[in-house]
Amino acid sequence: MAKIEHILMPTDFSESANQALRYGVMLADKLGSVLTLFHVICLHQDDRFSEEQHFPDLRELYGKMEKNAILKMDEFTFEYDNVQVNKLTIRGISPAEEIVNYALLNDVDLIVMGSHGRSGITHFLIGSVAEKVVRHANCPVLTVAHQKQEMYSFPKLKSILMPMDFSKYSKQALPYAFELAEIFGASLKLLHVIDQRVHPSYYVMGEQSIFRVYPDLLDKSMAKLKEFVSDEIPEHIKAQFHVREGNPYSEIVKFGKNDDIDLIVMATHGLSGLEKLLIGSTTEKVVRKADRPVFTVKAT
Repeated sequence: MAKIEHILMPTDFSESANQALRYGVMLADKLGSVLTLFHVICLHQDDRFSEEQHFPDLRELYGKMEKNAILKMDEFTFEYDNVQVNKLTIRGISPAEEIVNYALLNDVDLIVMGSHGRSGITHFLIGSVAEKVVRHANCPVLTVAHQKQEMYSFPKLKSILMPMDFSKYSKQALPYAFELAEIFGASLKLLHVIDQRVHPSYYVMGEQSIFRVYPDLLDKSMAKLKEFVSDEIPEHIKAQFHVREGNPYSEIVKFGKNDDIDLIVMATHGLSGLEKLLIGSTTEKVVRKADRPVFTVKAT
């Protein structure tokens, strides 16, 4: 895993962002990283909380928004005194674009952010800020879903899920999963999902599971999964292996919830062009739907 020395923590002061901040601080403490708390002031947003309509003078509006942002940042308290925290507020047109550009120009090694902020109907039209950052950032991104009030306790990483699709891209996320498992003393579960869309013909036979049509497929897939990572996995990492069938993103999300996973680590790759525009990649769907934090690594 590349050394993580600088963590960027974008915030829109939503509950999702506040929860993500706990992960950012925890990782900065464990990894010895500098944490930059980052807020982008944007006008013309679809935000029912916006005061834009009350300020015809944009300079006055920007001044008020900057003052409010600084005050809100000063309200944040951090549970680790040894974490160096920088606070920055900038003006911009697109939060996602400003986040990605800042990360690129300031040697950011990891972006930690809430997966759902105040994007309103815009999310359904062009995707959330988090999804755009995951898609375009040049560094790994940790997205944290909004959780219920009773789950606000300081996060712990005891169990990590690493989905594998047997591509060269998914292997590129393995070093991050291994090192995070070692740092936090977490268990590691490797999951391969047999995509049911690849083999629709067995439904004609009245079968609902490909494992009933091909009884040895489960054992073969399990063996292939173990072989696929055999040269990658360190001896001191004790991994568990799992194979499921179904829609990959929904099975990953379901596994994460049912098996009490604390973190999902995935590579971003796969679809491109019109296909990606219409249905999105598996990773982006997991980021959108999972109620667990998702650590995405851009594969090359």
